[in-house]
Amino acid sequence: MRPAVRSPDVRRSSRVRRPLTWPGDTAGVESISGAVPEGDRRQGPPLDPPPASLPGPALGYQRSSLPAHGCAPEGWREAVATAGLGEGVAVFDALADDLMSLSAHRRSGLRITPTDRGPSVDVVVLDGPMRGPCRLVDRIDESLRQGLVVGTLEGNTAVAEHRCHLDLHPATSAVTATVRTVWRPRTFYVLPGATAREARAYDRMADRLLRALGAPRPGGA
Repeated sequence: MRPAVRSPDVRRSSRVRRPLTWPGDTAGVESISGAVPEGDRRQGPPLDPPPASLPGPALGYQRSSLPAHGCAPEGWREAVATAGLGEGVAVFDALADDLMSLSAHRRSGLRITPTDRGPSVDVVVLDGPMRGPCRLVDRIDESLRQGLVVGTLEGNTAVAEHRCHLDLHPATSAVTATVRTVWRPRTFYVLPGATAREARAYDRMADRLLRALGAPRPGGA
């Protein structure tokens, strides 16, 4: 029986922001969870060898060339959505398994692509603003935080990095989910309001993922 998960009440923001914390950048952030024993780590999609060293399409942006201290390049935008999903370790564990196995992503419009490289590293976004080839570029594997980071590949018309993570708050046992996407607006848009529509599309993508995490799974598993 799956622990009771609260229906998500999504809070979001979408704006140009400088400086901002780049998804996956931990510069200046102090960990509250400490080292996690190897046996306690969750088994999400393996990322060995590192995604940057894999053959095939490269990322559509340079993670390593981003400015230090989490400052995103000028002109990039950020969309953030958060939701409370319940309380307790059992809820956190169930949701983390759902997230790290990519089940929630699949329900929200992501699928794993067949690849002869072995591990499930490349994904295809079926709809939304990141539609096209993407790659799992990072996995957050801490005792109080679990998450995945997806980046667009060359050949994708979007240039974006999307991060979803779950937090278990030690003081309250509250479980929250955060979806953060940083993207570069498409320069070929010429119609009025196109940038605002693109921002709303990223909001909808985050909303679908948060609701997929909070939705009961068949069989109550």
